[in-house]
Amino acid sequence: MMFKQSKTSLALACLCGIILLPSSTVAHHGVTGQFDLEQVLTVSGVVNRVRFVNPHSYVYFKVKNDAGEEEQWRCELRSGSLLKRKGWTEKMFEIGTQITVFGSPDRRDPKTCYTETITFEDGRVVARYDTLDTTGNIVVGEREFVREDGAPNLAGNWTEPIKNAPNPWGPSPRSEGPPVGNDFSRDGSPQKVAAPQPVGWGNEPGTQTRPPPYVLTDLAREEADDFTADQNPRFQCEPTNIIFDYAFDQMMNKIEQTGSAIVITYGFMDMVRVIHLVGGYPDEIEPSVTGYSVGDWEGDTLVVHTKGFKPGFLRAIGGRATESVRHSDQMEITERFTMSKDGTELTREYTIVDPHYLAEPYSHSNSSLYSTSKFFPYECEELKDDSQQ
Repeated sequence: MMFKQSKTSLALACLCGIILLPSSTVAHHGVTGQFDLEQVLTVSGVVNRVRFVNPHSYVYFKVKNDAGEEEQWRCELRSGSLLKRKGWTEKMFEIGTQITVFGSPDRRDPKTCYTETITFEDGRVVARYDTLDTTGNIVVGEREFVREDGAPNLAGNWTEPIKNAPNPWGPSPRSEGPPVGNDFSRDGSPQKVAAPQPVGWGNEPGTQTRPPPYVLTDLAREEADDFTADQNPRFQCEPTNIIFDYAFDQMMNKIEQTGSAIVITYGFMDMVRVIHLVGGYPDEIEPSVTGYSVGDWEGDTLVVHTKGFKPGFLRAIGGRATESVRHSDQMEITERFTMSKDGTELTREYTIVDPHYLAEPYSHSNSSLYSTSKFFPYECEELKDDSQQ
């Protein structure tokens, strides 16, 4: 199904408040006309009531506004009969439960919304179409792969298993302890041993091929040694870019989806990016690490074009990287997200173009597996310079 695109802008607020993404008005996508699915919001509060009824269920919760005052909210779920068949229970929403709802606003009532995903206090994320077991956990393979609006359902947590996707520039982790035949002292003194060979690169789901080298311009080569590890963004608890951070250290990414926008919360550095499915680029884009992304469906593939980046690094010296590769504010990235037919694997193909630092377009891909594990914020706290005194 093809989607129009919409202009939206993201304003992040604290979890006790609201995030709203406004957009231009276009034809209504699915469900009832009660909700404006071309806008998205995030709202957090404490449950004080739930009703599993037909044709639509609701969860009710108290939200503290910016003035510290409590407001009564409610968000629509699916029909009570369908929720029960899918394993949902009212016990999930016991009074006092802290929840964060991602969805779309009601057209008339500013404190009513349409639910896409619910994040619980323990980090569990449950999407509108998920099937749950008796313990409230998502049943893999039984979630709905197509949304009510006809688009593939990408919502959920996606990760690259550590055993199948080691760091592409380094050896495998020593998961079985010290190498046999070495007599290690007990005082922490290091000694040099042969590094194990990289493993996990193959054709199994979730595995990756080695990334190709960048083909650099003369300017990029001249500047390669001008930077130190202290300038590496991740050593300052800051994101690097939307490509590197997506798969770094096999962190889990959370995808939330409506008919007008897809929000990806990166498991690394808590970076949040919005893919706008309705409207094009705004006249002016404020440069940022994430840039401004617009997407469209080509069949079952989500094609995303992003520009509006502030200058930064494609690769920063530090860790196993021995030199830096910069990118300019002229960088543009195209991504193609395709979910497997069984809904277990999400493949991302991407191409990076930067006339200042890349002599040729850079293309690669990676794939992630659907996970029912809980999503936890990264909450970076760099301790490399911390002393024990």
